[in-house]
Amino acid sequence: MCRNYTGWLCPLLLLYSAFLCEAAEDSTILPQSVDSVYFAALKERSPFTRSLNLSDTLVLSGFAKVDGKTVATLIDTADGQSMAISEAPNNRGWKLIEFRRPDDLEVAAVTVSFESGEMFQVYYDKEKVQTASRLAARFAKGPGVQLAIRTGDHTLPDSIDKIEDPAERGQAIAKLIEGGKFDKAPFEAVDLALSQSDQRTRGPVLSAAFGRLGGGVGGVEYKATVSRLNSLPSRRDRDFAINGLAHGLAGSDPQGALKWANSISSEGFRKVVVENVTRRIERQQPRSGRK
Repeated sequence: MCRNYTGWLCPLLLLYSAFLCEAAEDSTILPQSVDSVYFAALKERSPFTRSLNLSDTLVLSGFAKVDGKTVATLIDTADGQSMAISEAPNNRGWKLIEFRRPDDLEVAAVTVSFESGEMFQVYYDKEKVQTASRLAARFAKGPGVQLAIRTGDHTLPDSIDKIEDPAERGQAIAKLIEGGKFDKAPFEAVDLALSQSDQRTRGPVLSAAFGRLGGGVGGVEYKATVSRLNSLPSRRDRDFAINGLAHGLAGSDPQGALKWANSISSEGFRKVVVENVTRRIERQQPRSGRK
């Protein structure tokens, strides 16, 4: 039978024939039946039982002025996650189409669009916001978690709003964060960073925001901070967030700070951050008495 095949194909056919014979004798090689236990999660949280109407699951939780433009903050009543929506598409591709009555949160309405062009509306509901906030705190496994709920209190000063250079603007916002402006609700600083479309502004603001979180401001637990960092979809965003977190941990957890610094994906950026964090740790050691 093998005479009509090339030298390499004949052994391959013989090997395949041997496999079929072995499979016939050993039932473990053949596909096995699927146990119902594999479907437990699907039964408990089926995607088909959750409302596809986002107007039912998302609520408007607040707003702020960024770059002179209104940014809305939405919170998901199903899992407590919050997100910023502006005229520039966010990491989900959603963008703000219309914000009616931003001057009065009680009667405000937000129109949001997908990348596909489909739109939905979201309204403020105090009771739902409070419920979603408690849910988010429970998921974060910490009672002291502060949520990114904007109330309009943290608008940027006019002096920063007027800065046109993206890099200079980023540094100015970062100094504002480092000065404690957002310490009562530090996740708001993260949302503010993510609302910046220019990467030269976005990076420094993310670093500053997670630097404060790494320092433990606002009663935010470490697990909640890590969870928020890991939720960032962009590798570049995570690298800047890690930069801030590593610097924030340098005083309380030097080993953890260096571990985070070494996890930065960009090689050049990682080298710079590791060196800077190392120097920061060395400067703080004499004051803290560490050896």
